[in-house]
Amino acid sequence: MQTLFIGSTAGNSGKTMITVGLGLALKESGYKVGYLKPLGKMPTTSNGKVVDADAQFLKGILQLQEPLDQICPVVLTQDLVVRGLRGETADLRPKIQQAYEAVSMGKDVTLIGGAGSLADGAFLGISGTRLAKEFRASVLLIDPYLNEVCLDCILTAKEALGDRLMGVVLNRVTPQSLPEVEQMVVPFLGAKGIEVLGVLPLDRVLDAVTVRQLTEILDGKVICAEERLDEFVERFSVGAMDVDAALGYFRKLPNKAVITGGHRADIQLAALETSTKCLVLTGDQMPNEIIIARAREVGVPMISVHYDTLTTVEKLEAVLGRIRIREERKVQRARELLRERLNYRRIVEKLGLK
Repeated sequence: MQTLFIGSTAGNSGKTMITVGLGLALKESGYKVGYLKPLGKMPTTSNGKVVDADAQFLKGILQLQEPLDQICPVVLTQDLVVRGLRGETADLRPKIQQAYEAVSMGKDVTLIGGAGSLADGAFLGISGTRLAKEFRASVLLIDPYLNEVCLDCILTAKEALGDRLMGVVLNRVTPQSLPEVEQMVVPFLGAKGIEVLGVLPLDRVLDAVTVRQLTEILDGKVICAEERLDEFVERFSVGAMDVDAALGYFRKLPNKAVITGGHRADIQLAALETSTKCLVLTGDQMPNEIIIARAREVGVPMISVHYDTLTTVEKLEAVLGRIRIREERKVQRARELLRERLNYRRIVEKLGLK
C-alpha cells in the first residue's frame, strides 16, 4: 500500500480539486483508493455531529465507505483552538494514526489531504510536514503560483521534506506568467531536484461563484430571475463611473456580477446590455419597475443587499479564491483540466503502483 500526502505552500491552493481528480483517475485505473484528512478546517454539522465539509464532499464523490470521523479524525473548532493554546489537548497523533490504519485497510493507495499549508496544525503537534514524515508518505506539493516568492516556499518545503517530496504542481498560473513558468521556472526547479508534475493555468470557472452562493454570502434578497441562480459568476465589476465609461468597461468583462447602488438605474441598464450574470444592488434600495422588467426579459437575477458598496466589495474579496469545488460542472471542468495538464502516469510511476 502506497501513501500520497497532498500538501501545499499556502491555503486555498487547489488541493481539493487535485485530490478529487487524482482519486477518481486512480479508481478508474482499477486501484482501491482510501482518503484521510487528518485535520479538517471547515467545520459543519451532519446528523448532529461536527464534521469537516471537505471530508464530507470527498466521502461522497470518491464513494468512501468509512465513517466521517475516521476520514477526518480532527476538526478544527474554536473550542479546539482555545484548548490547544492553553495546552489542554492530548497528543492527537494516536487518534490520527488509528484513523489512517482504518481508511487504508485493503487499499492500494491512500491519499492524505493536507490542511492549508504544510505548517498548518503545528500548534497542535500535527503539522503537514510532521505527519507526512510519520506516515512515510510521498508528498505532492501544490503551489498557487504568483511569482518568484513562490519558489522560495517550494525550496523551503524541499529542505523540510527531502526525498519525500515527489514533485510539485504549479496551479492557477496566469496566461501572462505561463511562458515564464514553462521556459524558466520548470527547468530551474528541475535543476534543484524538484520535478514539476503539472502546470495548471488559471481557470475562472473553477474559481467562480454561483449567483446563489453570492446571495447567501451577502445575505441578499432575490428580486427576479430566481431560475438563473445557479449561473457562474467569474468576475466582479463596481458600477461607480459615468454610464458611457461603464458601458465600454462592461463589454470587456464577460460572465460578471455588477455591484452598484440601487439608485443607479443608468448603470443597471448598461449592465443588462452586456454579458452580466447578476446585478448586486447595494444600500437596500429597490430598482424601478422598468429595470426589473428588463432584467426578467434578459434573465439576469437582481440581488438587493443592505450593505453599502464598499462593504459589499470587501465581503466578496474575502471569499474570492476560497469557493470550494462542489458543483458537478466544476468537478467535470477540473477533471478535464487535470487530464490535459497533470502528469498522471508519472505520479503513478513514482508511487510504485503496478
